[in-house]
Amino acid sequence: MASLDHSIWFHREPNLYDWILVNVESPSANDTRGFTRGNLFNRSGELICSVAQEGLIRPIIKDK
Repeated sequence: MASLDHSIWFHREPNLYDWILVNVESPSANDTRGFTRGNLFNRSGELICSVAQEGLIRPIIKDK
C-alpha cells in the first residue's frame, strides 16, 4: 500500500500525555484505491483533529 494523499486538521491543541479516542472508518474501497477518514477526541469528548487518507492498494504476486 502507498499513500496517495493524506491530511490532518487540528481543531484544538491536544494533550498528548492524556487519553485520546481515535474513531476511523473506511467508507470507500474500489479497484486499487481505498479511502479512510477519522476523528480524534480528548477525554472530555471535544474534537481534537480530523484526518483523511487515500491509498493505492496492489496485491503481492508471488513468482511460481
